[in-house]
Amino acid sequence: MGETGQGFIRARSPENRELRRQSILDAAGCLLSKAQVADITLRDIGREAGIATSNVLRYFENREAVFLELFNRQYRAWLDSLPADLAPVDAEDGGPTATRRFADAYAASLAARPVLCELASVLASVLERTVSVETVRTFKRDALDNNDRLADLIHARVPGLDPAAAKELASATSVLIAGLWPLAHPGPTVTAAVEDPALLAAHVDFPARFSRMIELLTNALRGRVAP
Repeated sequence: MGETGQGFIRARSPENRELRRQSILDAAGCLLSKAQVADITLRDIGREAGIATSNVLRYFENREAVFLELFNRQYRAWLDSLPADLAPVDAEDGGPTATRRFADAYAASLAARPVLCELASVLASVLERTVSVETVRTFKRDALDNNDRLADLIHARVPGLDPAAAKELASATSVLIAGLWPLAHPGPTVTAAVEDPALLAAHVDFPARFSRMIELLTNALRGRVAP
């Protein structure tokens, strides 16, 4: 199949449509492993997948819809792997050191998934703004289910966090990624500017800063009085 679409055969069965969608999502993920969302066009995705842009639009309404679906799949894959990444915190060892170990492992699990973090960093500002209402509704339903699943996992791993506190910590995850990931991965102008020795404090180490924020939030939520 070339980019002109010659030889393109529309997938008609549900199984073949899903395979075609997966090939498009795989192409988008491959591009995101080398570039930021802002630098990738729908045409780039089609070229990477080996089909014309018009044929990509048979399966997704626009570029943002591709990335929203990719985000959900990346997030679910992260949730699948997270139990193995997070050792349960011993109820008898629930002090600062145990919380720090949890926060470090949590941050490392995300830092190992740059495509997920890149997409999370532009969810509200870019990806949700140009898709249909129904696409946003579907995405939000999936996002709420994913957050509940994450909250259950956190609740099982961190003694002293009640279910409501675990859900709050889970919700804060996306907010922290959105704020910290772009700061830790700036454009070339900022990268060049902060090479100045006087600006060392402007460098952001994503896993270190994320871990510290999670540690602080975990301690605060563990000690809160439920409303």
